[in-house]
Formats: sequence, structure tokens, C-alpha cells
Amino acid sequence: MENTPRKIFTDYVRGESDKKFIVSPFLPHYPVLESVMKKLNIPATGDFIVDEIAVSRELNYIPMFMTDLPGLIFKWEVDENRSTETETVSVIKTVRGEWLRRDIKSDVKWSNEEGCPVKSEEDHFMVAAACEGISSREAEIRTYFRDWRKKVGDDGVIVIGHPHPSWLAYQINPQDIFVHWMDFEDAFRQSMDAIFKASIYIMDIAVQEGIDFMSDSSYGLEMTSPQLFEDMDLPYIKAFADWTHEHNSLFWYHNCGLTRKFIMNGDFNRLGCDVYETVSPPPAGDNDLAESRKYLDKSICSKGNLDLVLLRDGKAEDVIEATKNIVRAVKGYKHIVSTADAVLTGTPAENYIGHIQAANEEIARS
Repeated sequence: MENTPRKIFTDYVRGESDKKFIVSPFLPHYPVLESVMKKLNIPATGDFIVDEIAVSRELNYIPMFMTDLPGLIFKWEVDENRSTETETVSVIKTVRGEWLRRDIKSDVKWSNEEGCPVKSEEDHFMVAAACEGISSREAEIRTYFRDWRKKVGDDGVIVIGHPHPSWLAYQINPQDIFVHWMDFEDAFRQSMDAIFKASIYIMDIAVQEGIDFMSDSSYGLEMTSPQLFEDMDLPYIKAFADWTHEHNSLFWYHNCGLTRKFIMNGDFNRLGCDVYETVSPPPAGDNDLAESRKYLDKSICSKGNLDLVLLRDGKAEDVIEATKNIVRAVKGYKHIVSTADAVLTGTPAENYIGHIQAANEEIARS
């Protein structure tokens, strides 16, 4: 088989490559990509997949793309008749009747007033009812993933979006999670079970259609506790990973928060992930990459961990030095040199380009 970027990446994760490291930032926001293309004198097509593949070839990295998953389960349709100038009303029709969500148009994402629909115990039953309808959309879901694979081809890897059952696939405000867990634990568990089953249905189609990585994510200790992680997140993450491996695929785990304690305790070694993203450094996280990497199982391919604010607001020379330090810190381990999460809007093209070039140069010297 031809040694394509996709194969190089997946072989590396599987431990079937003699490469030292892989370089693969996460660049989902088109304005940053567009500014990078302008700096590199690459004509922009307006298609973010085509354009990032062009940039990746110029700068010598392997692009990673992420699909949806929660939006394939919860197909909210805007009801224009009930929406107003200040509020968008959306609806899902279920076997239990209509389920409504109300989004204040000027509101801040994930605030207490923002329109995540799970606000009561009854809403948990609506979660389960919405999940029951997933099998009726097989053709639509299959076409969605098939189109992704066709567009990316073998020029990059594709990761499925995170189900995040403890966040109810983004249907509950983070501020409400602990309250609902304490007040409606049985209903909350039923919601998570329903999301898990619907996610597995979607993942099965995704694997068949050539999506490279199944995935999940969870909170760091800024949003949860060791015991809550053990009770709420770990069983689902491990179940997703086990299912993925049974289907000869690879599993990607994302946690961009305060994770040092989880790593030191060996909790993340129990997840069954093939890639762990992103050993977050301060201020978003609390990891020293060289220290934390030693506590992760050698079979795990770590990914990260350039701080996003440094990349956006820092001087180019500081970005370059931080990138070099990443390569030095993970010597002897499988590691994908990358940003700590999705590159922030407003990141200068010079900093992004400098990050990639510094990574490749330091890898060549290592």
C-alpha cells in the first residue's frame, strides 16, 4: 500500500513506523487557515479541507479533521414560526412528543441562560426518546461519513466527534451537570446509556465508511472530581475504546484540562486509548509534558501540547522555543507534535507557520 499521509499517521499510532514523531496541529477555523494561505501565497478555494491539505503539503505536516457526532443524534430543526428577534426556537419530534430548546441569540455559549435543552428530569426522558430515532437515519449518516472520506482521501486522518455522555452530547449546560447527577442520577444514567447506544450505532457506520479514529472526551479536574470521573466518565470511555478495538479501529481520547493527577494515578492508562490529546500545560492545564509523559503507558501515543494562548498572543520566538521543548520533552515516546486543542481564531499566520517549521526542524535534529 502506498505510504500516504493517512497511512503514515495511523501506522505511527499503531507502533508500526520507525518515524520519530508526527506533526499534526488542529486547525478547524477557516479565518486562520485563510491567513496562513495568504502568507504562503497559496490560492484559497474556500473549501477548508482542500485548503488545509494544500497548506499541510507546503509546511510538511499531516492534517487531522474532525467530524460531527452529537449533531447526528440530536437533529434540532429551527422553528421559524416560534422564533423571535431575540430567541431561536428549535424542535425535535420524538415518540414522547415535541422536545423544544430555546437559544437566546445574543447569549454566551454554555452560560446558564444558553439554550441547552436538558433542564429537568423530564428532559432526560426526552434525550432517550430522541436517541431512539437514530436508526431511521442510517442512509443520511452513511452518506455524511462517506463524503468526508472521499474529500479527505488519504491526505489526512479523520476523527469522529466526541459523544461526551457526561455532557449528554452537549445537551446540558456544564453548570447543571453536578446538580442533575445529584438530583436525578437514575434519569441521568439512562440519558448517558441512550447516548452511548446511539453513538455506537453511528460509530459502526463510521468505521465501515473509513473514518480513522473513534473518540470521546471528558473534563479535567477544573470541572469534575476523581470520584465523579470514576463513576461518570471512565465506564463509557473504556466501553467506547473496547468497542473500537473489537472493530479493528483506533481510539482517540481528548482532555484539555487539569489532568496531571489522573495521569500520575494511572487513570488514563485504564482508558484504552491509542491517542491521548493533549497533556495540557499551564494555564489551561497543569502538566509538565516531560514529567507526565513518563507516567503514560508507552503504548499510548500522546498528542500536544502547545498552549493556544501562547500561539495566539505570544511572540514568534517564544512559540518556536516552546515547540522545540515539546520535541525534547517526549524523546523516546510516541508523540504527535501539535497544538493543545483547536487553534484559536486570531492566531497570527507567522506563529502558526513558525510552530510547524520549528517542530520539523527540531525533529530532524533529534
